[in-house]
Amino acid sequence: MSNSNKQDNLVNTAGNQTQVNQTQNLKNSPSVLKNALKMAFGTMTSRVLGVLRESLLAALFDKQITDAWSAAFRIPNLFRRLLGEGSLSVSLIPVFVQAHSESKERAQNLVNSMYCLLLILLSVLTTIGYLYPHVFLNFVLSPEYIADVEKMALTVHMAQIMFLFVFFISSFAFFMGILNSLGQFFWPAMAPTFWNIAMVVSTLWPPSWLSETSRKYGDQLAWGVVIGGFLQATILIPSLIKSGFLPIPKWDLRNKDMWLVLRNMVPGFIGTGLLQFMTIINLRFSSSFAEGTISYINYVDRLIELPLSLISVSLGSALLPVLSLSWTQNKKNEFVQTSRKYLELNLLVSMAAACGLFILAEPVVQLLFGRGKFQTGDVLQAALILKSYCWIMIFVSGVRVLTPAYYAVKNTWYPMVVSGVALLVHLFLAPRLMSQWGISGLMYSTTISAAVNMGLLLLSYNRLIANFEFLKFTIQILKMLIVSALVAGLAMVFQSELSNYAELSFAILAIKVALAIFSCGAVFLVSSYFLGFAEVQTMMQRLLKKVGLKK
Repeated sequence: MSNSNKQDNLVNTAGNQTQVNQTQNLKNSPSVLKNALKMAFGTMTSRVLGVLRESLLAALFDKQITDAWSAAFRIPNLFRRLLGEGSLSVSLIPVFVQAHSESKERAQNLVNSMYCLLLILLSVLTTIGYLYPHVFLNFVLSPEYIADVEKMALTVHMAQIMFLFVFFISSFAFFMGILNSLGQFFWPAMAPTFWNIAMVVSTLWPPSWLSETSRKYGDQLAWGVVIGGFLQATILIPSLIKSGFLPIPKWDLRNKDMWLVLRNMVPGFIGTGLLQFMTIINLRFSSSFAEGTISYINYVDRLIELPLSLISVSLGSALLPVLSLSWTQNKKNEFVQTSRKYLELNLLVSMAAACGLFILAEPVVQLLFGRGKFQTGDVLQAALILKSYCWIMIFVSGVRVLTPAYYAVKNTWYPMVVSGVALLVHLFLAPRLMSQWGISGLMYSTTISAAVNMGLLLLSYNRLIANFEFLKFTIQILKMLIVSALVAGLAMVFQSELSNYAELSFAILAIKVALAIFSCGAVFLVSSYFLGFAEVQTMMQRLLKKVGLKK
């Protein structure tokens, strides 16, 4: 009998009282949307600070330093996604939920064994990264970038320091997985805020307080990453202590749950690795363009993550524990309804946001980054990238809801296969589209590969999970297109009023852009309400009750 079958039998034969408690806890637990909104508040706070951080970087530092920082940070960030927020957390949560449904002791043993293994792996990886950063950088950067001796030396120096970030941020992802499994979402979502605070402080650190060498090599930016990672991980320790699941490293090779997590991690690790390999490809391609291109893409990424963080990131994290519990209790209809409902909500928000960003790209980039060393030419280049890349948020938001559905049923192999197909599509398209449209071609190729990823996950849902009700989903998509068209139409009206954005003062531009975003948001909510999007209706009804306009 396989390990997964043994675990299922243990859950099915648990005492009646345990099952009663589990059912009661499910009834009393907050809804997915409520959990997602808790996370959205914390995540949005972090993302806003992230945009502030990038705005300060653009204004205060030369493009050589910002390019080097962005390139060096991609390496530890890659391992963070591979080991932490990628395969580990999504493989841990379903097994932890299952173990916890039987007994707290079993869940604690899983946590202890997994964290012990993680500490050993992270210690080895961090040491290798500190001693040999150039090995990683030579792989991900273009020959043109490497040939710039001064810039490459700066990148290697920053990468050495920032590899310490891998240790802290992977620990954070592990802690977050435990707390999310227990229905705790606020502090895990707020924790990245502390990383961004550390980065903002390091960016504003007075140059006179640094040595000439430290100023030259941007040491404060690299150390800001490390200190922020430490704060982000340790801020969750009180919640872990309170919940009774603070990891106590204890090596136990006989722990069956640990081996089940590791077995589930293998395809997830490969799948996440394939997706992150796409990031490496993009870095290598973009590093062959003019100086500043890497920085422009980094700034655009922050802009795109801002609306995504409002719902997509939060929903993806909040869904996995709920879907895992529904599947464990054999509630397939509830599982599918929850999955489809929040996929629709995700796509609704991301489609409207993409339309708005595409039309208002120049004034938004000017407002957030157009000052100091970030000149008019930089604004135009970054806005061009934003226009060709903003559509990716539609497909990424879909993947972030669909992937947890597969992981919840312990199918980690199919998302791996889909990631591989998407990567092959990108490898085929990127050089061809870049030869015609330059850096925009790279963005188009990345977006198309994300669309392939989402499409394949969606098309196999019926066969690998349960009946998805595609007819109802298609009707909702048509409604989303109407909402997006209304938002786009209003955004075009404001764009005509903002055509002279470069001549406006910061205050006037901020007021006009804020008015445009607020107006588009109002049209989005009203049109979504009258077109029958249930979650939007529920949210607006609650809001009207709070302000006393509805009983």
